[in-house]
Amino acid sequence: MSKKKVILGSCGILICLVGGSLFAVDHLVDRKMILDQLYSNIEKQTGRKLALQNLDIHFFPWPEIQASKITLSNMPGGKNPNFITAGHLKADLNLWSLWQRKIHFRSIQLSHVQIHLERNEQGQKNWDLQPIETPKSDTLQADSSKFTHHKWKWQFNNFQLDDVNCWYDDAYTHKNTHLLFKQAELSQLETNKVRFNITGSHHQADFSISGRLSHLDELLDSDSPISNPAKFQVNLTEYVRDQNIGNIRVSGTLKSLVNARGYDIIVRGTILNLNDLNQLFPHANLPAIENITLSASIKDVSKDSDPQGKPQIDLLQLHTGKINADFLPAGLQLTSTEIIANDLNSDVNTQIVGQFSGGMFRWSGHFGQLKTLQDTLLSQTDKSLPIAGNLSSETYNLQLDGTVGGKDSSLAVKLNLLNYNQLYQGIGNLNAQNIIYTGKIYTPFPLTFSFFKNLNKEDLFKIETIGKLKSNRVKINQLNFDNFSSNIEWKNKALLLTQLLLSNKQSVIKGDVFYSIKEDPSTLVVKINNASFPMKWLEDYFDIANVYSGQMTAIGTFYTKGNNWQEWQHNLTGKLGLSGVDGKLEAEGLKHYIGQAAATLPLKKSLSTECLALRTQINQNRLYFDTLTLQTDQFALNGQGTFNIPGQTLDFHFIPDVRLGVISASAPLRVGGTLSKPYTTFERNKNKVFSLNINTLSKNIAPTNYCDGALNKARNP
Repeated sequence: MSKKKVILGSCGILICLVGGSLFAVDHLVDRKMILDQLYSNIEKQTGRKLALQNLDIHFFPWPEIQASKITLSNMPGGKNPNFITAGHLKADLNLWSLWQRKIHFRSIQLSHVQIHLERNEQGQKNWDLQPIETPKSDTLQADSSKFTHHKWKWQFNNFQLDDVNCWYDDAYTHKNTHLLFKQAELSQLETNKVRFNITGSHHQADFSISGRLSHLDELLDSDSPISNPAKFQVNLTEYVRDQNIGNIRVSGTLKSLVNARGYDIIVRGTILNLNDLNQLFPHANLPAIENITLSASIKDVSKDSDPQGKPQIDLLQLHTGKINADFLPAGLQLTSTEIIANDLNSDVNTQIVGQFSGGMFRWSGHFGQLKTLQDTLLSQTDKSLPIAGNLSSETYNLQLDGTVGGKDSSLAVKLNLLNYNQLYQGIGNLNAQNIIYTGKIYTPFPLTFSFFKNLNKEDLFKIETIGKLKSNRVKINQLNFDNFSSNIEWKNKALLLTQLLLSNKQSVIKGDVFYSIKEDPSTLVVKINNASFPMKWLEDYFDIANVYSGQMTAIGTFYTKGNNWQEWQHNLTGKLGLSGVDGKLEAEGLKHYIGQAAATLPLKKSLSTECLALRTQINQNRLYFDTLTLQTDQFALNGQGTFNIPGQTLDFHFIPDVRLGVISASAPLRVGGTLSKPYTTFERNKNKVFSLNINTLSKNIAPTNYCDGALNKARNP
């Protein structure tokens, strides 16, 4: 017999034997028994009911199971009757496993799948599948049944889902979403290293997730951490309009999937713009952060007795481009950010470049060790955080060194403000250069995530500062000063400036300022301890005529309440004394205010004065003058009166005293009108308009000295 016939005959006999065996198995296997056990096992393990239709189990010409309309019921009270539905099931069966009473699927494929993920208002999740607790009597009966027959075992190699719609509806947080998976595949399920590959889309973005995981059976079977850590690797890639916008890779080990315990992972990735992830997660509201590069090492350092995991960052390297987000203060934009800590005990070095109100700035410094930073932010204790660095721009340079947060924080500060320019209503334009602040800042609040999450304006008011301000160039409107200094303190919602000094070659102003926002409306107190300045200041500021040329001395205190200049002006009260000696009386300026009465005075173009003294009380938009004295060697003017601030109106009453040898004369007069348009009238005094005294006993009479009393009042308001 030829070899060809032997081979063909042998193959024919083998085909007949295999085909006959498969035909016999196809008719001998109890399909109902397998289906009933499948239903029973699923319900016991998940607490849900499985249903399927058109079950087809055949072994010829090859082992395969097919079914349609597969459903797994939802949790009681769920919005949808079914948790999972699938249009079609196809499974490749390993025939030889049946002889060992084991159902081994080489691959299972589900298509047209719908998954409904829900969480109700009480927080119950429908994906939290709970096995049914078997009563003890049933357990004993089940144990006794072990001696009558053996249970079938299950094994899977590959699992594939095609055309998946996944809905998420959260009544607890009022969020929902919809994911589309083109394909989700799990492979090597029978080994210790499961591989997965998922491609899908959501909202306006596509994504792919791939990776591998070991010890999957142990992780799924145990709620507590397993003894041998499972190794894993996950790669996430996102696409928008077919453009790769980000890659994230997470690898490492973990001991528990349920409680996220015992992990030691490395995260690396690049994202073109974090805001683009909103295309994938529309409810995340992620900010616009460009060109993110991240490398981090994170591990769980919790103890077995701890209720939950405790993350610890051992390495952090973060680089970003432009950041434009709502959580930043108005006008602030970060151009680039770098945060580097190469190990747990390294300083967290930071480099930040940005813009604030159109001006560029740069920060370079550190926040202490990485371990200290984490302990401070994650703990609930009042720990302080070290900080040191330099913040600079074209207009300022700020040096910081010390600690922030906690009970005993103390941050040494040195600020050099190169230029400051601001227009203040009621005061005018303030320009200062080379302003230097040296002092300390105290931040007595916890530096924890929970604190910053609920941070409000009242918390910021707890910041305290004490130090000293100085500058060598200050300009208020057209007035220039080459020396400014003051002690400054901010505490309990109050600003206190003490030993304030503002001076130049002609002027010296000393005083104190108190400003408090502790109550509404705010309170402002200005105390002038001693001020010396040219009278021209007042003439220019209040736009009054040039009456007096010379130095003036001012002493006084002002009180007011309000939240703006108009309210401050309306509620202003206080007292003020102004005095000057050895100045010059300008005739034209005096004529502007007393008009025709100037003809009764022996005026020259410029006349030396012995004193000028004023004392006033300020109340309800009015100045009440109880002293108005101007004295020269030839005459004196004494008077009282009021000045209405809003209307700029005058109501002054003077009694001139003219001394010409043995003759003295006086004619009471009144000045009314406004500062710009005053008018003068003579007043009647007991029907006398003019009085004249002639002393014949002496050739000359020493004039009355009004200065002593007037100056004493002005210097003690």
